[in-house]
Amino acid sequence: MTMNWWWVSQTITVYDIICLKTKPPSRLGTLSLQQVSCVVKTSCCSRNGNVLKAYAVKDGHGGSLCLRPALGRAPARGQRGIYLSCGRWDGCWTALEELEAAKVKDLKLLSRRRGPGTALPGAERPALAPPPPPPPARRSPPCAAAMAFATRHFVRAASSSSSAAATAAAKKLVVKHVTVIGGGLMGAGIAQVAAASGHTVVLVDQSDEILKKSTKGIEESLKRVTKKKFADKPEAGAEFIEKTLKNLSTSTDAVAVVHSTDLVIEAIVENQEIKNELFKRLDKFAPEHTIFASNTSSLQITQLANSTTRQDRFGGLHFFNPVPMMKLVEVIKTPMTSQKTFESLVDFSKAVGKSPVSCKDTPGFIVNRLLVPYMMEAVRLFERGDASKEDIDVAMKLGAGYPMGPFELLDYVGLDTSKYIIDGWHSLEPNNPLFAPSPLLNKLVEEKKLGKKTGEGFYKYK
Repeated sequence: MTMNWWWVSQTITVYDIICLKTKPPSRLGTLSLQQVSCVVKTSCCSRNGNVLKAYAVKDGHGGSLCLRPALGRAPARGQRGIYLSCGRWDGCWTALEELEAAKVKDLKLLSRRRGPGTALPGAERPALAPPPPPPPARRSPPCAAAMAFATRHFVRAASSSSSAAATAAAKKLVVKHVTVIGGGLMGAGIAQVAAASGHTVVLVDQSDEILKKSTKGIEESLKRVTKKKFADKPEAGAEFIEKTLKNLSTSTDAVAVVHSTDLVIEAIVENQEIKNELFKRLDKFAPEHTIFASNTSSLQITQLANSTTRQDRFGGLHFFNPVPMMKLVEVIKTPMTSQKTFESLVDFSKAVGKSPVSCKDTPGFIVNRLLVPYMMEAVRLFERGDASKEDIDVAMKLGAGYPMGPFELLDYVGLDTSKYIIDGWHSLEPNNPLFAPSPLLNKLVEEKKLGKKTGEGFYKYK
């Protein structure tokens, strides 16, 4: 098949790149919203720095189609724009970029006036946008997809709405409604601080039993917070608890609650496949503006983002345990995370009373990359019989000034979480001795002795 190339001038707006369905001759007026599929927008630049938009859409057979910069094709002298191609070698498109209903209607009116055709008359095309020379000849039938250029008249007619949309897109998202997936220690803590700071929060887990336990834990945590924060004002403390709990609700149906959320924070088990499946499912139902974030402590955010169609609205929000007490949040920005998304995540972190630090999508981010090898070396000391776990904990608390020893910290974090982290890093760097698995840690996890949350880990708890 011959690849189709089109020249797009900088005067063409992002919605003017329109690919028609079925066989020519095509009529703009025959298009309907039923022929429209979802679109993923990405930015591309010509050699002179002009930023344009490219699209990825899904065709009627579930395949991916991409409208992207044509490699090796530079703008001609005096031209300002970029060549784009449909990127499709094996047939026509059966899908169309998503358009605003009003613009679809305008195109239909244009079609009725101009009649059938695969493109508007050359005289109506924008200046400095001549069609490119044909690509090298290939013996194949032409692609059935056709390209329609909007006229300057249409660009002017849509300019006001396009400008308003661009202005709105440039603004950071102010997060008001939050969905937290996972009612464990971390998820409940995140839900608590978000609700306490005035956000509307829905905490989601698989069963009502888990959610009841999570809610009870949040209530007890709030009592501890108010006892310290409102020691001299018990009435204010009671009001604080009441307002926080009023902002918090629970659900076992994640799909239902993401329809009206601004931010989804995932805090489930450290398992790549389970997280990917969750994000892939929620991506189909969440609004376009919704930001997805993971609280993962070890997995790569980029791999999680790739399970969705909103890579630019995906980042990492790594809170620390216990969430109500720990002031730090690591905000992780992948190469695909937009600056607007990153700033929105930073602002949200500040809004819930945390101090955000920024990190690229590197294994372990900042804290865990330094902390986990330290804890694993303590386990190896104990495994070799060099020192008891009690003495190691005392040494680090009294000698290094740490609030917890490494074994106390492992029990608090969860031995299963620590195992997932070290196993993941070991798979990436099997020859790195810092990431070598621990037989003792593996044994305790197999025995379901996961730390404080199960009543026993390296230590026993009542």
